[in-house]
Amino acid sequence: MTGVLTAITVCALAVLLLIERLAAAFIAQGGASRLLRNAGLGVLGLAATFLVVTPVSLAASEIGPAWQEGWPFAARLVTDLLILELYLYGWHRAMHEVPFLWRFHRVHHYDAFLDVTSAIRFHPGEVILSAFLRGVLIIGTDVSAASILLMDALVIIAAAFHHANLALPLSVDRVIRTIVVTPQHHRIHHHPERQYTDSNYGTLLTIWDRLFGSFKEREAVGSYGVEGAEERSLPALIIDPLRSR
Repeated sequence: MTGVLTAITVCALAVLLLIERLAAAFIAQGGASRLLRNAGLGVLGLAATFLVVTPVSLAASEIGPAWQEGWPFAARLVTDLLILELYLYGWHRAMHEVPFLWRFHRVHHYDAFLDVTSAIRFHPGEVILSAFLRGVLIIGTDVSAASILLMDALVIIAAAFHHANLALPLSVDRVIRTIVVTPQHHRIHHHPERQYTDSNYGTLLTIWDRLFGSFKEREAVGSYGVEGAEERSLPALIIDPLRSR
């Protein structure tokens, strides 16, 4: 299963990289230096995922109460994915609202442009911190290993899609984002003004933003970042969480 999901994920990323170059929403900014920063953080983040997040999550799925045992596979899968997706919404929102966590997450938001490479630009500290809280959730809710692996693949593909510099017709984007997080929906989240940065937290579905009052709309822009701050070099980004501001 892992090999199949990995192959599908890699193919999906390659297709999105190609499409965003054929149908770009905005002129690319930042050049090679930006791509190298994102790639560097991506490598560190993926290493943290494979070495910490996935092992912790799979181990957690083997312990705890088996309250979903005996459920039909489809019912369990849907329940697991909804639990994990709601967790992602809550975790993402906490990364913005808890100052200590924001120090790690702002590394993602310093990116002054958005494309598929932005989807892997996360501080490894953020990735590792997420592993242990998710592990506790998995133990308590009896999420299966298969659901974890599927969700992780879906998250990577969804993040690549909604970070993509992709020119979807607004009418199409508007219809899709009634359910699914789209590039237009997520671009608002990366707007430098903090009132917009602190909105649209969903990863796969927009329903959580609508339910919990964090859904916002506005005109899309082609430049992003953190209000009152500028992009940093890769070494500076790695040590940035040590800064209080």
